Amino acid sequence: MAALIVGGDRVGNFKDYLVQQGYVPVRHWTGRNQSECHRTIPIDTRVVVVMVDQVNHGLAKKIRRAADEMAVPVVFSRRSVGQLSSALACVAA
Repeated sequence: MAALIVGGDRVGNFKDYLVQQGYVPVRHWTGRNQSECHRTIPIDTRVVVVMVDQVNHGLAKKIRRAADEMAVPVVFSRRSVGQLSSALACVAA
């Protein structure tokens, strides 16, 4: 079960948390590079985490649309592992 984090610069805590939850590998796109707007979500991704305060609206919409087409859940979170935990609990339920 792989996870993708979109946005943010320092996401070590989030990666560690996702690994504890069984998501391996955990990939990270900063969202700063223009080329990341044209990347495709890896096929083995089981959850996408969008850091809402670290990514622009256009990229967030594009990621959401692509994830919906792949039937992959998208979790929107601010820079808080607690909020990420709550959001993932809603997805798992």
